[in-house]
Amino acid sequence: MPPSGRGRPRSEQVNQGILDAVLDSLAEGGLAAVHIERIATMAGVSKASIYRRFDSKEELIIAALVHMRAQNPIVPTEGTARERLIHMLNRLRGSMSHTRDSRVMLAVLGSHQGHGKLAELVFERIAEPGRNMVRSMIIEGMNSGEFRQDINVELALPQLIGPMFYLGMWSVIDSVAEISTEALIDSVLR
Repeated sequence: MPPSGRGRPRSEQVNQGILDAVLDSLAEGGLAAVHIERIATMAGVSKASIYRRFDSKEELIIAALVHMRAQNPIVPTEGTARERLIHMLNRLRGSMSHTRDSRVMLAVLGSHQGHGKLAELVFERIAEPGRNMVRSMIIEGMNSGEFRQDINVELALPQLIGPMFYLGMWSVIDSVAEISTEALIDSVLR
């Protein structure tokens, strides 16, 4: 959220503390654990500091998710479409492998049914930009001849993205860990 222009400039350290407290709360107890009082205590700030920065609990959660995503570079700019797609999907897979990020995403995804506005915001600001990157890499790969020309891109998206959640969550199981991202990509796109 951009600064309002009033008062003192917003401290990046305070912002970081608030967003990390939200992520820790989500990882520990899901959406039910995100209370302004708790976040303020964990971040060592006043509730007013949070209310000055965020209009709603949903905006606070979305800002924390955007912050979490920004901590990990998404896609390299060098390499073929297939190489960049492998990198991106491996990153998604790894983020679902028993990390705070995975607990956060599972908490948010698992509770979206009762929180329609939050679900819409997560899809709009988190999921759709990622889907757009995968979509553009598939189209680039089709145009360069790396991938088949007859791919239905909209059907390929869930066939590539969904398994990364599964493969990441079950990565401690040998038979799952043996499945390579490259093999999955090739089975869908080549």
